[in-house]
Amino acid sequence: MTGDWQPITGDWEEDMPDDKKLLKTGLIVAALIIVLRIILEQTGAPETMSFIFGVAWLYFIMPVFFALAIRAHGSESPYRKLLKDVVLFAAYTRIMVAVTYMLAWHFKWTPARFSANQGGTVGENVPPFQGLLLVPLRNLLIWIVMATIVGMIVGAITLALKGKQKQNAAGAM
Repeated sequence: MTGDWQPITGDWEEDMPDDKKLLKTGLIVAALIIVLRIILEQTGAPETMSFIFGVAWLYFIMPVFFALAIRAHGSESPYRKLLKDVVLFAAYTRIMVAVTYMLAWHFKWTPARFSANQGGTVGENVPPFQGLLLVPLRNLLIWIVMATIVGMIVGAITLALKGKQKQNAAGAM
């Protein structure tokens, strides 16, 4: 075998990639989800099906992995590191989503989430400034704040639980 392949040891802390690798992996997954959702929407899939393929679900999942990686690899300030990871993940994913809203304005996509009536960019008399900048930027900022709050709550709970497990394990020895 060649390359950086390492056998899985069965110990999650040893096998856990660092938070930077997790961030990259999470962003790749987010990009794939965004593309898949657009394909589903443009091919007329039911709205409930395309709803399943949204990056918002990742704001509950990725902070858990970030927290586990931070605990596994150690950090002097785990909550600060978690905040950085969560904010970066939220910002990068929301930038990708903002681009889809700009594309929706340009191509006049019809899914309801892009409708000006629902806070999107597509509708009668939506000027370029609003469709290409104002609405995507507004959504970007709101979602970054919301994703950060959710991510910090979920991630902080995970950090706290994993910290207690390490303390209990150290106390039992």
